Amino acid sequence: MKRIFLILLTGVLATLVTSCFKKEKNGLPPSTGGVADVLIIMPNPQWETLLGATLREVLSSSQEGLNQAEPTFDLSQIQHNEFSGLFLKYRKIIRVFVSDTVNTSQIIYRNDIYSTPQIIIELHAKTEAEAVNLLKSKGPSLVEKLRLTERTRIIKAFQSKSNADLTKKVADKFGFKLVFPASFYEAKSATNFGWYRLETPKYSQGILIYTRPFADSSQLNQSQIIAYRNTITRQYIPGELKDSYMSTDTVSMPISFVKPFAGSKAIETRGLWKTEGDFMGGPFISYTIHDKAKNRIITLEGYVYYPSQDKRDLLMQLEAILHSYEVK
Repeated sequence: MKRIFLILLTGVLATLVTSCFKKEKNGLPPSTGGVADVLIIMPNPQWETLLGATLREVLSSSQEGLNQAEPTFDLSQIQHNEFSGLFLKYRKIIRVFVSDTVNTSQIIYRNDIYSTPQIIIELHAKTEAEAVNLLKSKGPSLVEKLRLTERTRIIKAFQSKSNADLTKKVADKFGFKLVFPASFYEAKSATNFGWYRLETPKYSQGILIYTRPFADSSQLNQSQIIAYRNTITRQYIPGELKDSYMSTDTVSMPISFVKPFAGSKAIETRGLWKTEGDFMGGPFISYTIHDKAKNRIITLEGYVYYPSQDKRDLLMQLEAILHSYEVK
């Protein structure tokens, strides 16, 4: 009961926050839930089996590229007969159906059923063993679908109160648009480089944009991406102390993957930054793109500074801004 009460309380608070907004054009109310909240709907006994453990492994293992352990998603679980009322408005939902009446083991994705933006992921399997195998094989794509839904929500929220002047300035300089929240400002501009920041008393968020001519495909290798990043940050991102500057922490090596991006592909790199000559640091995420039309390499990067505090959600906001990339 305590678990259900906490989930309902979260839903009530989210409803109060969004109740002043009108329904969307499709007639659906705004979805609720935190940046990383995922609602799991399955019987309590299954939640305690290997199937439940696999769901937790796929969805709530530590987020890569953070300097403090934080789960990728925060999971809450209810049973099927509890799925009503405020629960229907949750933004990210996974429903698990295991029964010998299931004809084909599969994962089905449904969008904007009870609220918007919303994704309901249905896992259908004949047996728990088949459900576990399905989760293990489809886990990465499932996670990406959940992240896409959250990015869509964040981008839309930022668009409602965006810094249109900064978006235009970036578009005029680089030839593509990013949606910047109103609180961001330009910190530095140079040839083929821009630094954009948000500063609060507690934390900092930054976005770096830099381009260079395309020479060959080796520029898309992780080692080359990091080497060029270090060149750029040493030149343009000073620390607070004399002669200090931003660099890349290679004690915990960054990781890179090819990911869908703006209708094409990009190299996503997650890692930690540090300040040479000082003690500042935090996580960063970047997307490196081969812009064939202009024969150049584009890197879009977001970083967070929030000492001794959780940074996952702040980094997710920056990830959404970078994914708002749109060629002018």
